[in-house]
Amino acid sequence: MSLSTAILLCFFSRPSMSEFHCKKRDDYLEWPEYFMAVAFLSAQRSKDPNSQVGACIVNAENKIVGIGYNGMPNGCSDDLLPWRRTAESILDTKYPYAGKKKTLLKYRNFP
Repeated sequence: MSLSTAILLCFFSRPSMSEFHCKKRDDYLEWPEYFMAVAFLSAQRSKDPNSQVGACIVNAENKIVGIGYNGMPNGCSDDLLPWRRTAESILDTKYPYAGKKKTLLKYRNFP
């Protein structure tokens, strides 16, 4: 039985408490599992053929304040820049364009 069906049954059927007891699901995702799933899904956006990395930044109230994934910078064509890991010249690899970068999240409510 789906959650919406259970809600409708509870609302419209109005069985006595002994006949039918509505309760919340027990098999829902915990917060860490949920945020890891969001990061995993975000990683699927990466066009990098070698590694797909996703991130989900969360505040103390379990609100998502940022998500992202590895890839070329905004405004750079994915088709014009190289995706190779190794080459004779570093300019023929992805690293000068999409290499590992440190990003500072500027969010007012983020501690």
